[in-house]
Amino acid sequence: MFRSKSIILILITLSFIISCDGLKIPKNVFETSERVKYERSFSGADSLLTQWKAGFSSASASQLKIKDGTSLLMNSDQLKSDAVGYLIDLKKGDLLVVETESTLPDKKIFVDLLDPTSGSEMMKSQIIEDNLFSKPVETDGLHKIIVQPEIGYGSQLKIKIYTQPSLKFPVAGKGNKNVQSFWGASRDGGGRSHEGVDIFASKGTPVVAVADGYITRTGNQGLGGKQVWLRDDEVGNSHYYAHLDSILTEDGRKVKTGDTLGWVGNTGNAAGGATHLHFGIYSTGGAVDPYPFIRERSVPKFVTENNSEKFSGKYLKAGSSLRSGAGSDYEIFSTVKPRTQITVIASHGIWLHIKTLDGREGFVKSNQIEK
Repeated sequence: MFRSKSIILILITLSFIISCDGLKIPKNVFETSERVKYERSFSGADSLLTQWKAGFSSASASQLKIKDGTSLLMNSDQLKSDAVGYLIDLKKGDLLVVETESTLPDKKIFVDLLDPTSGSEMMKSQIIEDNLFSKPVETDGLHKIIVQPEIGYGSQLKIKIYTQPSLKFPVAGKGNKNVQSFWGASRDGGGRSHEGVDIFASKGTPVVAVADGYITRTGNQGLGGKQVWLRDDEVGNSHYYAHLDSILTEDGRKVKTGDTLGWVGNTGNAAGGATHLHFGIYSTGGAVDPYPFIRERSVPKFVTENNSEKFSGKYLKAGSSLRSGAGSDYEIFSTVKPRTQITVIASHGIWLHIKTLDGREGFVKSNQIEK
């Protein structure tokens, strides 16, 4: 009884402390993100840490945009180690990749990813390991990605931000060009929509596991004819293979990525038509567009030209416009009237990401910069 009362008293006391304006428990007291651990262990001057944290806050608030497949050179030769923060449009099923090339392999580089459904307090920093960070995308929409070297990084940093498929292509030897019917296409005279993609291939082409997992169901029934259901181990999505000519697996079997599950055919309501695989994905919320999960895409190259001259500029010419992205098709954020002092943060081809002394950021063409 006494112990119960003590526990209740402790809980009441904690509640009171948290609610008091002057005695708040820090919000991140139990935070384990790499960024927080680094901040707690930093033994240098407080002013450097304050400046570094301010750089992250500025990047968090940035509304600059980049496209999938962006290659950047970041100017991190200052002690403050500026962060870059960009919005990028991603689809559920994309695998986001951040790749770096550094001459300082022992230095830490932090990456943060914020999806459209999260608040800023949900952002959790990670360290780029072996020059690579990747994460499956779980939500459609604009995501904020922030890259920031540790304090005193002292060198330029090459960065590539791009996407890859998060799953293996489900028909062996085939690719994007073989997908000829997409998500949402009309079926049965508009009575329903297509909940998947159709991948056309010759009869008997192997159909393979897109991920490690186990077979939850096989059979020959309904519109799908001969079909296989695979549940992946990592996310728990169900992957649906339909219209098979033959099934080469069985219920309950564990499979590895690339294992053959059957052969392409035209069973079910595809009978008499062109042989193909209907491939669908079902998550906890129902059917989702499978194409971003399997769409093959190229990997951009790192910046190769010598950009050191671009970073030597100190002023933006009068009348120059700051844009939201690296291209003349992006909106204009603001236009500087007089010649304005700037810092060049990163380069993307002929476009530079700059910041003015009053905190405005944007992309400008390199020919708008002068010493």
